[in-house]
Amino acid sequence: MDKRKELKRDVLSTWLVASYGLAANAPIAVATLYFVGIAGLVGGSMPLVTVLSYLAYATTTIIIFEWSKDIASAYSYVAIMKKGFNSSLAAFTVGYGYLYQYLVAGASGFGILGLASFLYLISPSTQTTIPWLWAVLVLIITIETTVVLWLGVKPGGILNLVISLLSILFLIITSLVLIGIAGSKNSFVPFTPIPVNGNWALILTSMIFGITTFGGATTPIGVAEEAKVPKKTLPKALLLEFGLLGIGLILNAYAQTVIYGVNNMFNYANLADPMVIIYQKYFGPVVTIILILLVSFMFNSSTIAFATSGSRMMYGMARDNILYPKSFAEVNKHGIPGKAVILTGAIIGLLSLITGYVLGPLEAGIFLITFGSFYVSLGHLFAALGLIVHRVKIKKISLIKHILIPLISMAIYILTIYFGTFPAPAFPLNVAVYLAWAVLAAHIIVYYLLKRRNPEILRKFGDYTL
Repeated sequence: MDKRKELKRDVLSTWLVASYGLAANAPIAVATLYFVGIAGLVGGSMPLVTVLSYLAYATTTIIIFEWSKDIASAYSYVAIMKKGFNSSLAAFTVGYGYLYQYLVAGASGFGILGLASFLYLISPSTQTTIPWLWAVLVLIITIETTVVLWLGVKPGGILNLVISLLSILFLIITSLVLIGIAGSKNSFVPFTPIPVNGNWALILTSMIFGITTFGGATTPIGVAEEAKVPKKTLPKALLLEFGLLGIGLILNAYAQTVIYGVNNMFNYANLADPMVIIYQKYFGPVVTIILILLVSFMFNSSTIAFATSGSRMMYGMARDNILYPKSFAEVNKHGIPGKAVILTGAIIGLLSLITGYVLGPLEAGIFLITFGSFYVSLGHLFAALGLIVHRVKIKKISLIKHILIPLISMAIYILTIYFGTFPAPAFPLNVAVYLAWAVLAAHIIVYYLLKRRNPEILRKFGDYTL
């Protein structure tokens, strides 16, 4: 292969690969924002839902873990679909559709607009006194992300790793302190459905939202080609970062619940920023400022992680001569696809500014996450089905890893897609759901138009892996 079209190889160690999953998930930001939504549904059973959601997402992690032993590609989800189904249609519609998770839901909705919304939540008066601040933040984060991506995958990985480990360490230490302060309030009740009067239907329904708490954990597959010994490094990195995420988030979910009061958690859900309020009460201003800074930096790192994988998806598509010009597969002196990075920055910046202007930063972020989450569920659903099909075809199959776990994962994502569509959420989020389905239909149409023009290119599409 032309060296001008090769990403820089053997750059990322296991920890640096893992950093992209840790950063994409942004655990301290998730604890600050997502727990509010879970508590609003199940109150004091929030830790139970967090544990069950972790176990549910573990099925996805195991599936991608299994695929990562066979696939190492910049457009890994595309390659997974192609190898699983031997179908360029599946690769184009489902695999390439994961780009919307990377750029729309992840980098724009969660990373950039998440940070803008968070700062408004901790200082509501700013929304009135400096209503344009969010737009300035969008521009700053977009430029900074583009520069970090341009300089290579390693600087972004180091930045992500430092911020992620500091955040998780902060979560663990402060959670243990809160548990200690709670004293006699500690109990096993938060890990049961007792706070919702044994309503398991509510618990299971809330998991559809709870599973997103661990979203982003499979993002490292986007930097697979840049890892050292990819098919060994990537599986280890996935397990490493998923284990750290579980410790930090489950421990913090329990700590916040027992310190605030199991029976008070529905009130917790009505607070604008309950975690900040709790930390201010029990730790004082210095620790609270550290919390706010870590959350802000974590949103920034999440943007970098998702944008990196998005740019690699574009690079992989261009390398296969699909949709993007061939020049998008050329790399700069830092070993990264420069033109793909610039386009990535332009997309996430404009998308954040336009939707933020129309809906406001908070609702725009939720809108984009809702849209992109459809493709997350679709991608994970077909990754699970593809693993079954592929393993049966090559006759190397484990009943648990390659049949049972994928079936459980498929059931989870089928329910997620169904309940996310019927009934559709209230306006404007229903537009995001309908738009996701419409874009999927557009993918199918575009695929057949491309296939009619050049069937040979489409036939080979998705084959590339190290």
